[in-house]
Amino acid sequence: MESKVFFAKSWSIAFVEYQKWLNNPRMIILLCAIVFMWNFAISPLVSLSEEMNSPLNALEPFIAVLNSKFLCLIMPAVYLFLISDYPRLDKNGVFVLSRVGRVNWFLGQLNFFFLAAFTFMSIIFIGSFLPIIFDSFLANGWSVAVTRYEISFPDKSSSFAANLITKELYNQVTPFMAASMSFLTTFLYLFLLSAILLLFYTFNLKQLGSVTTISIIAIGSALGIIKANAMWCFPMAHTMINLHFTEYFKKPVLDFKYSILYFLVLIFLLISISFAAIKRTNFVVVSENE
Repeated sequence: MESKVFFAKSWSIAFVEYQKWLNNPRMIILLCAIVFMWNFAISPLVSLSEEMNSPLNALEPFIAVLNSKFLCLIMPAVYLFLISDYPRLDKNGVFVLSRVGRVNWFLGQLNFFFLAAFTFMSIIFIGSFLPIIFDSFLANGWSVAVTRYEISFPDKSSSFAANLITKELYNQVTPFMAASMSFLTTFLYLFLLSAILLLFYTFNLKQLGSVTTISIIAIGSALGIIKANAMWCFPMAHTMINLHFTEYFKKPVLDFKYSILYFLVLIFLLISISFAAIKRTNFVVVSENE
């Protein structure tokens, strides 16, 4: 296994893969996901604001999207669909591998997954933030439309729009904290899924990697919806801020630092195992299966 690591080479590999990924026709699915996100979560929140005749905080739609029990299944699934071809190694890739070495190729894949996950999260943020920016305010406080709707319209307190942002959020954390932690933990979730795909790829089990990640998303989302204690074994629960708190007690169900530690430890273990296994990966078999 090559001992020399050239960061320039690894980033060159990452940018080539990233460019191919952005130009892939299946990226249209991300646009469809943005439209769905708007219709499912953001539009009802805007309607609630209009009904209250009070503006939203510009961050509230983004927070609502990442803390929706339904979208917590859809968004990771869309990301997984977009990166399901990766890592990949076609005939040209085999030639590149022989030039740059396994270590640099491996680091290039990690860099690519970092870029892909960050780009995905940034697009989700922009898609939920920009459309309402001129009809909202930006401050570290929740809108009256969110916090007082239940009091103003008690007969509608159980409606879907009224529960997009729950008491577990606006009673316990600020919008800046909720938005930043939602972005960070969801980004780590997506990168974790990428690391799982890379792990199985290094063992020549790419299809099993896809099945595993799909199962993790589905089971974790189901457990989160019913709030079973086992949900903390899966990454999805750690991304949803509202699951970290109860409605009124300030002491969290699980502190944020443990959720971040959960992701960092798992990602480190997966990358370490993959890095150790890459020297034994049969790339001839991999390229024939592409």
